[in-house]
Amino acid sequence: MPARTPVAETSPGVMKWVVETGCLEIPEIAKRLGVDESDVRGWLQKRSRISVTNLKTLSTYAKRPLAVFLLDDPPPRPTVPDYRRPSFAAKITRDAALAIRFAHYLQEAAGEMMKSCEDTSPDMRTGVTVQHSPERAASEERRRMGLDALQRAAGPGDLTNQFEILRDAVESLNIPVFQQRANLNEMRGMSLSDGRPCVILLNSRDSPAAKRFTLLHEYGHILLRKGGMCAASTNDRVSSAMQGVESWCNRFAAFAFMPRDEFHKEYEKQEDAGVDGEEIIDSLSRKFATSRLAVAIHALDLGLGTQDMVDSALAHIDAPKTGWGKSTPASKCIKARGRKFVSLVLESRRAQLISGRDALDYLDLDLRHTAELQETLS
Repeated sequence: MPARTPVAETSPGVMKWVVETGCLEIPEIAKRLGVDESDVRGWLQKRSRISVTNLKTLSTYAKRPLAVFLLDDPPPRPTVPDYRRPSFAAKITRDAALAIRFAHYLQEAAGEMMKSCEDTSPDMRTGVTVQHSPERAASEERRRMGLDALQRAAGPGDLTNQFEILRDAVESLNIPVFQQRANLNEMRGMSLSDGRPCVILLNSRDSPAAKRFTLLHEYGHILLRKGGMCAASTNDRVSSAMQGVESWCNRFAAFAFMPRDEFHKEYEKQEDAGVDGEEIIDSLSRKFATSRLAVAIHALDLGLGTQDMVDSALAHIDAPKTGWGKSTPASKCIKARGRKFVSLVLESRRAQLISGRDALDYLDLDLRHTAELQETLS
């Protein structure tokens, strides 16, 4: 007599939560599981008995633990304020949904480990509001992080190294910085300012110069305690309810990288040399090691550039990267999760505050790569 396939009972609320938060399509689920679409719709409407084999397949596709499907009620849905253009309203793709989930998951894991370690390092608490001058705030943070010294230490032209040094500086302030792949036009960065620790997530497909600007833009959101999801745009395309915050963060990051007097001096030197507008933007982008769009918007805000320069830069956002390149599993782990988080996981494991399995889950790494991870960090 053939063995019976084990089955499990699922709640319609949990199944709807899995489908909606993962931006899954019913036809695709049915195709992957080899069932009718009507079966999948039925799972969303009433308690159902589903084979464990199908649940394992769905677990892999949805990137959810198998145990989630056995809950009676769905977990809370992670939500992030949306600072993107109005055309993105209520429009979240699967990539962006996974990025939100990734950031929340690692934030929660970091918070739990900090509690277990009795971490007493101060959280980011500031009195900064949108009524404060972004230029003054940028000057203060520039001094606090030592951006001038960081720029010299990174070396001219090495944008990847400059990004990593800036990332370490932000992480030293108790703000883990993560990276996750998503559609560049939909999301360039995200910040979670509620809870401890505050975290920043960047789009791994972006260029190092653009990630540098986005990193400080999202840091501005954390200073304001108004985290959210952001995409490349000019200020007049941001919804009015969010425009003040988004504009402040753009100007804060711009002044942090490009102080007013220095920017004026460099811009006017290029003009005096007879360089045209778009070439000036290219030159200053290299000079200040940040994106062309950031330079163009800053020039417009300071009364030096034109809207045409901004539109041109916006239309030619750097081509997306396809991956991490020639990276080992350990270096990919550090690029995605950052030194702050990876070090916290390893320290928690050494102190036996988390299990080995939890550590590998947090790092998404096989056991055989942990030695390489330690070596890469040192």
